[in-house]
Amino acid sequence: MKKYATLIQEAISAAKSQDWKKALELNNELLERNNKDVGALNRIGLAHLQLEETGKAKKSFAAVIEIDKSNIIANKHLKNIKNKQKTSLSMAQTYFIEEPGKTKITVLHRLARKDLLKKLQVGQKCSLIIKGKHISIETEENKYVGALPDDLSFRLCKLIQRGNKYDCLIHKITTKSCSVHLKENRVSAKNKHILSFPTGKASAIQSISPLEEEFLIEKDIPININNESTNENKTDEFENTLEKINKGEEI
Repeated sequence: MKKYATLIQEAISAAKSQDWKKALELNNELLERNNKDVGALNRIGLAHLQLEETGKAKKSFAAVIEIDKSNIIANKHLKNIKNKQKTSLSMAQTYFIEEPGKTKITVLHRLARKDLLKKLQVGQKCSLIIKGKHISIETEENKYVGALPDDLSFRLCKLIQRGNKYDCLIHKITTKSCSVHLKENRVSAKNKHILSFPTGKASAIQSISPLEEEFLIEKDIPININNESTNENKTDEFENTLEKINKGEEI
């Protein structure tokens, strides 16, 4: 029997290559193991749409909503179906296909002014700019959009400094909120055993434990052993990190 993670990657690859029948087969196999896998349900819905099986697509997206009422992908396609809009696989839709551990949708903090937000479009490319321990999101014209949450910034700063690269697109935008879709573009040799965006099931199937992962990320950061107050701060920070790991929170 194939590993769950292997099936997920094969299902995503089938969708990317637009082999919809193969995508259905693989995602249905995932559902047999976990009937609440919203990623698989969304991919099944999309496959049915591409095969012009609207009724089956609607049923699949509706199943997602029963599990996650706020799921953006399912709600969008259900709205399109209701309005009888024909759905085609655009570049943005392909990009937004979820890949556990490699992609993440997150809401930005400390947003730019409303007049700038109004000019943004879904699917617009942005850049990750490191500023100290924080990461700002900027347009290709170097216009500030917002900042990643502190915990995510903390993690990605370390991974980027160790060689990782990420793509960023505007996922959803209003004058009061903005979410972005982050996607792993390059993984450095130093980070090859570390997930960029840990998820429950994906983390569990990795060969490396969360605690070992944290040590891998930390090992390249020098610690001043001559300053007592610095030691105390480092100890507190490490203990806080361990507490987050134990609670299953992101680090």
